[in-house]
Amino acid sequence: MTYTIHHESIEHRTPLFIVKRVDLSLPDGKPRVLDLIEIQNAVTILPLDSEGYIHFVKQYRIGARSELLELPAGKIENNEDPLQTAQRELREEIGMSASSWRALGNFYLSPGYASEYMYGFLAQDLVPDPLAPDADEFLNIIKVSLPDALAMVRRGEIQDSKTLAVLMLAHPLLP
Repeated sequence: MTYTIHHESIEHRTPLFIVKRVDLSLPDGKPRVLDLIEIQNAVTILPLDSEGYIHFVKQYRIGARSELLELPAGKIENNEDPLQTAQRELREEIGMSASSWRALGNFYLSPGYASEYMYGFLAQDLVPDPLAPDADEFLNIIKVSLPDALAMVRRGEIQDSKTLAVLMLAHPLLP
């Protein structure tokens, strides 16, 4: 199937993302106009301590209009390597660094309307190593055992898509 993009124009620009109008042809030749949110790629980290606890953050999310329990995550800045971003975000969000890192897999968050691509990582052998958090982040760190985290998933208590995806990618690798 062939989709042909004929024209793209910027409709709106914010510090976080750009909204584009994309004119394209569908495989049957019919024209279609779609909106595309172009946004930085990002990382999500599953930090697992030596006692078997996963370090989550709880923070307010405007899209949910409530606080969500999430794995630490953040945007890739200034052409950073995704692992460098993950290492920085772990220090900023939970005040820890890790000596053991494993790439878990990559995925699109909402490819029907956004370009954001996510890199998932498992971080182990955690040690205190804080960096100052972003000025607009108000995070509560919550440690949860793997069995309790999986039970929370089954009960629908974890509703953040990147957290669900990275938990499922990591699950076969965890004790």
